[in-house]
Amino acid sequence: MDFDLPRPSRSLVIFTQSLLAVLFFVGVGALVLLPGISAEVAASLPEYADLRGPLLALAIAFIALALVALAMISLLVHRIYRGTVLARTSLLWVDVLVTSLACTVVLVITSFVVISNGQAGSPALGLIQVIVVLVLVVLTCVTLVLRSLLRRAMLMRAELEEVI
Repeated sequence: MDFDLPRPSRSLVIFTQSLLAVLFFVGVGALVLLPGISAEVAASLPEYADLRGPLLALAIAFIALALVALAMISLLVHRIYRGTVLARTSLLWVDVLVTSLACTVVLVITSFVVISNGQAGSPALGLIQVIVVLVLVVLTCVTLVLRSLLRRAMLMRAELEEVI
């Protein structure tokens, strides 16, 4: 049953998907370049070379989670355009998005601990990490609120279909 709901314009969806694709390819490029960059940094700062492995692993995991989040957002944008966002799998994709945001919070906290134990950071870096954690927590909460709205819309649609 199609209620002919308003949808975003095709040009807006194409522009959004294009920007998401650019961010995705930048992330893939960062994954490719990151090991070389970290080796150069470890060579130029030998006193912190023992942090190369843990920080490289954390950075790769961070980028991988960002790529997963971008993919989920892209799938949801496509569903919104097609008018099929009220399908059950949309909730699953939002759950994956929330999980990736929550895991990213854990990674930033872990990086704070690794950098602090290695005595490699500055107070400014610690402040930036705290701000990043707060932003990620806010994004997670907003996403959860939007998930509840999506779930409510799905329930209302099911009730409407029963009436009709």
